[in-house]
Amino acid sequence: METAGEKDQVLGDYATLLRALLPDVIGVHCYAQNGASIWSEEPDPPVRLTSDYRAALNALLAGPTAQSSRVALDGAAAYLMPLRNEKDQSLGALAIVVRATGGGLTAEACAERALPATRILQRELSLRVRLLEGYRKLSVQAAEERLLHEVERAVQGNPDCHAMLSRILGLCRHYLQVHSAAVLIPDKKIALVHGEGLSRVELEVLLERDGADSAVASGDVCVVRIKTADQTPVGILALAGWSGLEFSARRRSRVGRYIATHIETVLERAYDGLTGLMAWTAFEKLLAATVVAGGSEQPTLMYCNIDRLHVANDTLGRDTGDKVLASFATILKEELAGHAITRITGDSFAALLMETDLKTARQHAEAIVGRFQLLVFGHGDRSYRPSVSIGISSITDETAAGDTYAEGGALATAQVACAAAKDRGRGRVEVYQPADLSIVQRFDDIQLVGYIRHAISRGRMVLLGQPIVRIKAGAAGSEPNAHLYFEVLVRLLDADDRQVSPAEFLSAAERYQLMEDLDRWVVANTLQLIGQSVASLKGSGARFAINLSGQSLGSEEFLGFVQEQLTSSGVPPEMLCFEITETVAVANLQRAQTFMHTLRRTGCHFSLDDFGTGLSSFAYLKLFPVDTLKIDGSFIRDLSTNVISQSVVAAIAEVARVMQLETVAEFVQDEGTLALLRKLGITWAQGYLMGKPEALSDRLGTLIHAHGTAGSHAQRNQS
Repeated sequence: METAGEKDQVLGDYATLLRALLPDVIGVHCYAQNGASIWSEEPDPPVRLTSDYRAALNALLAGPTAQSSRVALDGAAAYLMPLRNEKDQSLGALAIVVRATGGGLTAEACAERALPATRILQRELSLRVRLLEGYRKLSVQAAEERLLHEVERAVQGNPDCHAMLSRILGLCRHYLQVHSAAVLIPDKKIALVHGEGLSRVELEVLLERDGADSAVASGDVCVVRIKTADQTPVGILALAGWSGLEFSARRRSRVGRYIATHIETVLERAYDGLTGLMAWTAFEKLLAATVVAGGSEQPTLMYCNIDRLHVANDTLGRDTGDKVLASFATILKEELAGHAITRITGDSFAALLMETDLKTARQHAEAIVGRFQLLVFGHGDRSYRPSVSIGISSITDETAAGDTYAEGGALATAQVACAAAKDRGRGRVEVYQPADLSIVQRFDDIQLVGYIRHAISRGRMVLLGQPIVRIKAGAAGSEPNAHLYFEVLVRLLDADDRQVSPAEFLSAAERYQLMEDLDRWVVANTLQLIGQSVASLKGSGARFAINLSGQSLGSEEFLGFVQEQLTSSGVPPEMLCFEITETVAVANLQRAQTFMHTLRRTGCHFSLDDFGTGLSSFAYLKLFPVDTLKIDGSFIRDLSTNVISQSVVAAIAEVARVMQLETVAEFVQDEGTLALLRKLGITWAQGYLMGKPEALSDRLGTLIHAHGTAGSHAQRNQS
């Protein structure tokens, strides 16, 4: 750009040229199209510019067809001439002040004499106008780009919805140079105004007036609709007082729409799309801040879980399930107006009730349960009557310790109380009571959940192998006492790498739906370990038993997972035996049959675990393709002293013989029991008498060594 000194020099040259053309010139004034002085060379002594001069100048600038004029001044005269570009568009005006001598020149004659100078000046000003317009456009574009960049950064930053929206409005004011930037979203109780010029009442008027438009830029205000993911209008963004940079109406609308899109992203992140409730991340932050703040009034927490929502999804479809969730959210918003409410995930909700005691919270919860039970979805035989279980607790110093959810923290006690409500019949309200033994057990379990998740994700577990020893003579290669069959066991590792017994964590894993994750880890790591030694085990007849839970059998994806792991590991299917308890198999009858028949066809073996404890154990044998019956340990522990146990084991052994099945007796602890099992015809024995659990990798090493030694002996005998 040209500097001020360079500009003065150029325009001074025009003044010199004009003096040469008009010897009586004593002053020159150059004006922009808006009347502002671009440059002037004052007469000496100065000449007062009269009101007539101003009027003539304004008329010249206002009228596109205005002609040159002459105005008498005190001892001088001013000739005012229009300056136009090649398209005959006004660029401004030139005023030449001359001495008053006689009649002087006419305005037309003066313009004619000055024409060479004015033509050059017009070209100069035309170029300047184009440069300034380009500079203005570049400034507007740069401001827009900087704004959009900063807004994108802001959206990726602070997770607090109000703080993020406030930051966006501040950026709009700074880069767009507007007097006021505001957001109004009534449903979310958001009304933020930065700067002056827009009040809450004016925003509400704009919300109603421009309700049907996406973006409206009229006069000094740009209004943009803020919408949900399904394009439902929920509020407005208003930008008013565009006195700085010259944004066109089209550009204002475009920038406003872009900013509104980012505000919608913030809202999507801060509020659940289906229910409109506060997002879990925002709620968790609020809850953590509330816990830290403390105070004399202890907040109350409410944890809600819709009972058997899967029934609605399975029988009436996912759309109906979504309607159930949305309807429940509406009831929560109406009953708990003014309190923070969130949808945690799926069918779980939570509410933070400030300055609300347990009695009042329970009254709210009972009202919610009652209203929700009145709803009916579907009709006739295909109808669903929902219910909800609710747990309530107070945030005390003890319950607030730890994380907020599912790890023994602030929300955990309410979650435990909700689980107790389900245990006691569903569709009811329970308040956390530390003295309630069933709740205490649940609380102990829930504290383990985070620990179990951490162990699974970080591999803080170890696989053990316990031998199952053949005690009945069989085919070649399976002589009594051969160590070819192992049950795979899993242990968690604590912070000191000590093994944690399943008795300490399986209850929590089952209760909080972590068994499939645990089973997946065991299957994947067992097959990986065996796969590394599969070539050395070829022909050994080795078999490894893996326990499966009901959660895994009930999963649609678990069968495919096992098949994928078998393929990728290269482990022959006949090396695997899956142990499934009869109660689990019956509870998941159809999927259990599909799972077992599918893998049985590939060569996998199956053992029915804890056999004999069910009322119809023998009847179930016709339903499942099993190879082995594993007799429940309760019949083995007192086998040598209890006649009933002896009768049950004898009956199981006889049925197995007739059906050509093998049998395993677990918990074998002494020689007397072992001798009796041999007498009854039991095939395999497992227990501390036969061998304690040891690292599976060590068991594999021993097995490989024994198999290699046996092979060498066989080769020598043949030679």
